[in-house]
Amino acid sequence: MPRALHLATALTLVAGTLGAQVAPDSAARRDSIAALQALQVRAAYTPRVVGSAASATIMPDSLPLAAAAPSMGEMLRRLPFLYVRQNSRGENELSIRGSESRQAAVLFEGVPLTLTWDARADVSAIPLAGVQQLHYVRGLSSLLSGPNAIGGVVSATLWTDHDGERAPARLARAELQADQFGGTRSTATFGRALRHSATSSLQYRFGAGLRDLPGLARPHGVTEPGRDEPLRLNTDTRAIDAFAGLRYEHEQGRYLSGFATITDGERGVAPELHIDTPRLWRNPDVRRVIGGLSAGTGALRNGLGIGDAEVSLGLNDGRTLIHSYADRSYASVTGTELGEDRTATLRVTFDQQVGQRLVVRGAFTESWVRYLETINAAPALEYRQRLSSAATELDFRPSAALTLSAGVSQDAATTDEAGGRPPLGRKDGVGWRAGGTWVLAEQGLRVHASASQRKRFPALRELYSGALDRFEPNPALRPETAHSAEVGAGFIRARFDVQTVVFRQQIDNAVVRITLPSARFQRVNRDRFTSSGVELTAGTMLGRAALRGDVTLQQARIADATVFDPDLRRPEDVPEVFGSLQAVMPVGRGVEAQARMRALGATRCTNPDSNRPERQGGARAVDLGIERRWGSAARIFGRITAALQLENAFDAAIYDKCGLPQAGRTLRLSVRLG
Repeated sequence: MPRALHLATALTLVAGTLGAQVAPDSAARRDSIAALQALQVRAAYTPRVVGSAASATIMPDSLPLAAAAPSMGEMLRRLPFLYVRQNSRGENELSIRGSESRQAAVLFEGVPLTLTWDARADVSAIPLAGVQQLHYVRGLSSLLSGPNAIGGVVSATLWTDHDGERAPARLARAELQADQFGGTRSTATFGRALRHSATSSLQYRFGAGLRDLPGLARPHGVTEPGRDEPLRLNTDTRAIDAFAGLRYEHEQGRYLSGFATITDGERGVAPELHIDTPRLWRNPDVRRVIGGLSAGTGALRNGLGIGDAEVSLGLNDGRTLIHSYADRSYASVTGTELGEDRTATLRVTFDQQVGQRLVVRGAFTESWVRYLETINAAPALEYRQRLSSAATELDFRPSAALTLSAGVSQDAATTDEAGGRPPLGRKDGVGWRAGGTWVLAEQGLRVHASASQRKRFPALRELYSGALDRFEPNPALRPETAHSAEVGAGFIRARFDVQTVVFRQQIDNAVVRITLPSARFQRVNRDRFTSSGVELTAGTMLGRAALRGDVTLQQARIADATVFDPDLRRPEDVPEVFGSLQAVMPVGRGVEAQARMRALGATRCTNPDSNRPERQGGARAVDLGIERRWGSAARIFGRITAALQLENAFDAAIYDKCGLPQAGRTLRLSVRLG
């Protein structure tokens, strides 16, 4: 803890003077965002408040030190207050304020990706080609996001709002990137307006990306059994993705939109280094298709005032094949697991203005989850679950500076098929939230507060999966109930901005993983999980340099009448402190220098070999980069950008979780057109 405290103090002091670019958020609803004019400099994120909860917006194409053709997981690692880690299955998990990955919602152009068999999205398998904005809310800003959203929301959007005065910019962009190990990444995106006028527009976008990486660099000081190679064993990745979309929009908000994105590839699963019998797995087939159709009425005048309605239908279809191997040669397959999941989601939303001060919103979400599980040569087992939510909220503005909000939801989960076992039937619960935002625009001050309660229903995988005999199923799991609250303040001036948020959440009947005497895992309910902490971000201009810092301080504990060991009351994989510092500075002749320091405090895990908790020490890593731009050097694409990036420049061993280090020193060279 002393080391974590020193690290937190250093980050907090520097964050008080650092900052970076912010950008406007057109994806979120204008009337639900209390936004102040912020510092406009190069590349980072926008601190905001949505529905009395802290949030931020980024433009993926503008983030410095970002890899080409990134997955959502790679991009989210660059963002403040989000903790992204690789798990022992090779997937990327997302944690917000100490929450478990199944408690955060992830949406792609409005299609929920976390209403699945596993109730979470593997963000390492979600491509971002064509995405114009990433928006994330760290608390429960709204009950309208659908069921099971209790620990924050991340959403990716492909389109921006119609601008009658300016047609959507013609898009032509291509990028090629290579590293010193022979890994390559490439992406190309195109789009334009087929028709544009002051009243409407019709536009399209399409593109593709490719990642072919032989593995992750092994950091200095990290050893692997029986080998001494520059790349970590079984960490290669190959994936190709493509997307296409078409959207019509009228100035009054009427729209019709459709899109589809697909990714297909294979990957190795890094074996954990801290145990004698890690998972020796590969995924020879990882495939996902996401598609959606949506339409909106735009602003319509009625007897109550002005309202609008939207309807959308989304599809999230995936396939993951697991091969388990006898030893580290990965030559002999000892077991297979094929998972095929499909979720169809219907969403209907509406807004209705009543007078000048009141807005009523509502949403209905219904998702149909189907999963086929095939273990070795056994017949496929079928699982089905229905998740639904009906919610309504009120926004009331008693004055120009103050907005009050309140809402209530009815959520439910019904398990219809359980792989031949007795299904659980229906479980439901009521949720609520209330909050307020006070904005003094001239003084640059914004204060917000909110509180909420909502249930999360266990996923089919939590209830029934054996994970190739690594887990003991537990169909007796009960729903979690989350109680959350936050208070925050932001201050923005011409060359300076700062935001701080204090949060607390308590989850009753929290689902946690334990290790049984047989060394198998099992998910069980504990009495409650609590986390509390402080988030701080600040930005400024220091001469020509744009600087930003962020830090998260949090404490998480598990309470249960049957657990007496204090070490077992600390949850796994929850750092007490993490943060980053970033600097971007033009140095002349179109050259820009970039630097980022990221720090992660200590975490803990349970070693299944000893069934005892282990401490994983914290670490820091530094990323460096330099870019050179040439304007109008390519007729079709416009400008050319060349970049040299050095990730983890000092080759530090910084661990996602026990036994799974992040990549060591990696040098990348890229050329981008457009």
